[in-house]
Amino acid sequence: MLPINTLDKRIYSFALLGIFIVLLWSMISCFVFNDYSIAQENGLIENSQFIILLIALLLSLKTSLQRFRKDKIISVFFAFLSLGFILREVDLEDFNLPFWLIAMGSGTGRTVLLVSLFLVISLYAISKFRFYFDLGGVFFKSKVGISLILSGVFLVLGSLFEDIDIRANVVMEECLELIAYGLFFRAIAVVARKEVRSSRHI
Repeated sequence: MLPINTLDKRIYSFALLGIFIVLLWSMISCFVFNDYSIAQENGLIENSQFIILLIALLLSLKTSLQRFRKDKIISVFFAFLSLGFILREVDLEDFNLPFWLIAMGSGTGRTVLLVSLFLVISLYAISKFRFYFDLGGVFFKSKVGISLILSGVFLVLGSLFEDIDIRANVVMEECLELIAYGLFFRAIAVVARKEVRSSRHI
C-alpha cells in the first residue's frame, strides 16, 4: 500500500496532468476542428471541473481531520469553497436525487446552506481571532495564498467571456474556470502536504 503522502502526490500529479490534457484538447477541438460541443452542459470540461472540485473537497476534509494540525481552519474553509463551487457548477435538478437534497443544494436552499456554513466557520475563527488573523497573513503572503488569489482572478476573467459575443466565448469561459479550479486545487494539495504555521500560539 502506498504511503498517504505518496498517494496524495500522485493524485495531485494526475489531476494536474488531466487538466493540461483537457485544456489542450479543448483548444484543438475549438480552433482546429471548429467543434464547440466540448463546452456544452455536462461536457468534458464541466465534468473535469466537477472531478477536480470533488477531489479538492475530499482532500480538504481529510486534512481538516488531522488532529495535530493548528491550521485546520484553512482546510475547513477550502472544503467550504469546494462545496460552494460544486453546487455552482452542478445542477442537482438534472439528477434523480431525493427532493430534500435538491432543495438544499439549489436555489434558496443552497444560499441558506452556504451562508449558514460560512457563519459557523466565521464564528469559530473569531473565537481565536488573533491566532487565525496571523495565520491568514502568513497564508496569503505565501505562494499557496498567491495561487488562491490567482484562482479568483481566472474565475473573474472567465465570467467576463459570458458577455463577449464571439463564437468560442463559452469554451474560453469554461477553460479559464478549469484553470482557476486547477490553481485552487494546487493550493489545497500544498496545504495538505505542509502545515501553514504562525508565530503566534493558539
